[in-house]
Amino acid sequence: MMKLFIKHKAAAQGETRIRRDGKTYKKMGRKWIVVSQPKGAPRKKPGQVAEEAWQRGSDHYLATLIGTEVGETVENALNEMGITDYDALVDKVRNEPGDITQQIYTQVSKRVYDLPGIPGEQQQTLDTFGRTLQTLRDYFSTKPKIALKIKVTSRKGQEYYKYKDKNELPVVKPKALLAATRKLAGWTVTAPLESKHVRGMIAKKTAKLVSGKIDNRRSWVLPVKQEDINWKYRGDSLLIRVKQVRGMKERTRATAKAEIKIPYAYAKAFLLNQVKSKRTRNYFIFRIERSAGYRDFLERSGV
Repeated sequence: MMKLFIKHKAAAQGETRIRRDGKTYKKMGRKWIVVSQPKGAPRKKPGQVAEEAWQRGSDHYLATLIGTEVGETVENALNEMGITDYDALVDKVRNEPGDITQQIYTQVSKRVYDLPGIPGEQQQTLDTFGRTLQTLRDYFSTKPKIALKIKVTSRKGQEYYKYKDKNELPVVKPKALLAATRKLAGWTVTAPLESKHVRGMIAKKTAKLVSGKIDNRRSWVLPVKQEDINWKYRGDSLLIRVKQVRGMKERTRATAKAEIKIPYAYAKAFLLNQVKSKRTRNYFIFRIERSAGYRDFLERSGV
């Protein structure tokens, strides 16, 4: 007799369920994490919670450094920053501004990616190290980020200080960055867009040809006006409209038009490097960073 198997829909991120033991569990990544004890269960003391966080971070830290060339590279990079062991790392996170974990991860990842090694091993090591920093940031970071001020001179020659524009790019987990890179078919979003990139993105369904025919000899014109850039509040990418044009005496005519979905891992880099209008650039950065889709992206893939 044939048995029927019912395929249930996977639980959504953040979904909570109460199990037989009376505890409430929350879906975080691929795991279910306890978020509350059953009624009458003894609550953990603050010191006990901190101790467990310290131990969890230590486990990830040791798993990062153990026995590989990539791990040795991470350890050397930390030593250059004055971080000689796990206790020193905890102290640095506790005493430095809130963005210190991002600075540490950026420095370490640069050294790791310079290694001529196996990409899978590099990504796995950085992912484990990222978990260390995330745990320490959540439980031991006590200081907010420092907003940098710079000295500027007005048109009348008066000097004053203002906050520096927040142009820093989000730090993304290696797996998410690799997936976004593949979708762009070799385009770095900071370099000129070529026809081979557009064709590759069409094949990966990251882009679609709206009209005309692609000419390998013609260059692509990137968005200038706001109407050529779009995004959705709960989306996962930035939509841009690009075109190839043929010059005429008094005007140009589009010979090909395409739409490209830039993953959020590269969206801010595109806006900062390719959109000339500061007003347009800042408008989209401001709106996107406050959207539900972008916040979900950072929660899921950020470090």
